[in-house]
Amino acid sequence: MEQIGYSWPTFDQLTQHLIKSINPNRILDIGAGGGKYGRLLKHVVPDCRFTALECDEETHPFLIENGYDDIISGVSDTLYERSGDAYDTVILGDVIEHMRHSHGRDLLEFLNYRSRYIIISTPECMPMSGASYFESHNSVWRPDSFTWHDFWAHQQCGIMHFYLLRGHLDWNAMRLDALVNSANSSNLFNTRASSELEAANEKLLQPVNLTLHDSRYMEKIDGDQYAVFRPI
Repeated sequence: MEQIGYSWPTFDQLTQHLIKSINPNRILDIGAGGGKYGRLLKHVVPDCRFTALECDEETHPFLIENGYDDIISGVSDTLYERSGDAYDTVILGDVIEHMRHSHGRDLLEFLNYRSRYIIISTPECMPMSGASYFESHNSVWRPDSFTWHDFWAHQQCGIMHFYLLRGHLDWNAMRLDALVNSANSSNLFNTRASSELEAANEKLLQPVNLTLHDSRYMEKIDGDQYAVFRPI
């Protein structure tokens, strides 16, 4: 069951650090598979409510075992029927590459209005075709895929990309630049390992070093003061 919805361990330490810093009350895990992120994060934020979106109902008992409080049975389009739902953090771990690029972009813009932060882990290029469309890789998400967004961070480690997008919810949430600075000074490491068993191999480690991308519109008010029209 570990291999259902398998997600690489590349950014596990970074994800745990960010989730602890964000301290969310609600997390949505899209394409939760066998429940990796429940296992990884439940002890980090024990009071957080975890919701899984997973179309494979055979995995649902394992999701419950791994700490998920709610399970939405369906594919990502199901979220459009629940447009009133909002989450502190949305996670797409090794899942967005299974969507068409246009589909993934539409979903991210939808989620951007319904979350504080969006965490994405996705491979650079990993050709994979399966009998099912949902098991195949159908798009590549390089940094130029996120130029539509105005405030986000990124790091690549080997074949894997990590993205942290600041959504439009909650002006009082921890600032993105503060999250990036905290992560970069944490002395944590990403790993080029493809399995959890190899994740501690020092030869495969890379220091966390997120790059901030900021193209927010700012309007000068007076002197050195500017107005920003979105949460920071």
